[in-house]
Amino acid sequence: LSSGINAEYGAYAKILSHVVQYPYTAVNGVLLTVATDDDDDDVEGNKDEDRRVDIVDAVPLFHYNISLTPMLTVALTQIEEYASNRSLKIAGYYHANEYCNDSEVGFVAARIADKIVENCDDGCMLIVNNELLNHLATELPFKLFHPVRSTDRIDWKEGDKPRLQYGERGLTLGPEIMKSQLYRSVVDMDNHYDNVRCNWDNAALDETVKLFSESLLSTAEE
Repeated sequence: LSSGINAEYGAYAKILSHVVQYPYTAVNGVLLTVATDDDDDDVEGNKDEDRRVDIVDAVPLFHYNISLTPMLTVALTQIEEYASNRSLKIAGYYHANEYCNDSEVGFVAARIADKIVENCDDGCMLIVNNELLNHLATELPFKLFHPVRSTDRIDWKEGDKPRLQYGERGLTLGPEIMKSQLYRSVVDMDNHYDNVRCNWDNAALDETVKLFSESLLSTAEE
């Protein structure tokens, strides 16, 4: 199992935008990582216990239909195909609870995460710490949980604090998303099922984040 995760800029932007776009309700989504040739290798003694999983993308799921429903199954099938076509795979689940002071793993979040990580050895869950959303310039508002599997159930244990691409400098993205209202452009599966012309891959948001990332790097080099 991995010891933690690194959240890349695009994934962070989508999760944060999804949460901020719908501040009065719970939201959730899927985390993606790069699929590698040794994903199926599980030889004992050949595991790196200290390695971290890079979360390279995120797909916002729902903001008013959060439960284990047939729509979730349909969405996961679409996401798996999307990921496979881009040499990615599902790596976990993110969830923001409805109430500001609630950053715990609730029943619904746990059940959905259980389903998502069934076939994912390095699966994880990010719970959004809503109380840190007012401190984006200094804090990454996530709590990381790893699955602890037993014969008939999965429990979720809190892990190391997630890391963000570019470290402390990378935290400037959070306030920028708020200031520019970039979060208004995020599309989740609920939006897509209401209007299929809404693209849940959020390619336009990715392009904006890429430009910000390039600007951040060029500033650091000066």
